[in-house]
Amino acid sequence: MQRVSRRDFIKFLGISYVAFTIGVPKVVYSQEKVKENFFETSVGREKLELIKARQSAQYKDDKIVREKFKIAASHENPMIKEFYTKFAQHPLSGISERLLHTYYKKRG
Repeated sequence: MQRVSRRDFIKFLGISYVAFTIGVPKVVYSQEKVKENFFETSVGREKLELIKARQSAQYKDDKIVREKFKIAASHENPMIKEFYTKFAQHPLSGISERLLHTYYKKRG
């Protein structure tokens, strides 16, 4: 096994750094182009239309709830207030954590 001199090692690091800084922006840029071009395809346009329709429906539902029940946020909901007074005492208590909060599971 041949020893590498300090000068050769530093030269190698310099060349690697330059190659990395020149190459990485191209890779990132090409990935961004792929992401941008997805919504230009028929599948992408269809997916975008579905997303917009879902958002629109969510906003309409929120507006109806605000107007009908005069509730703008979940902590103002009378049922949630009653839950905390009878069972959980306060937000982020042990019981509320177990009953209300979800946990992420990586799938696939």
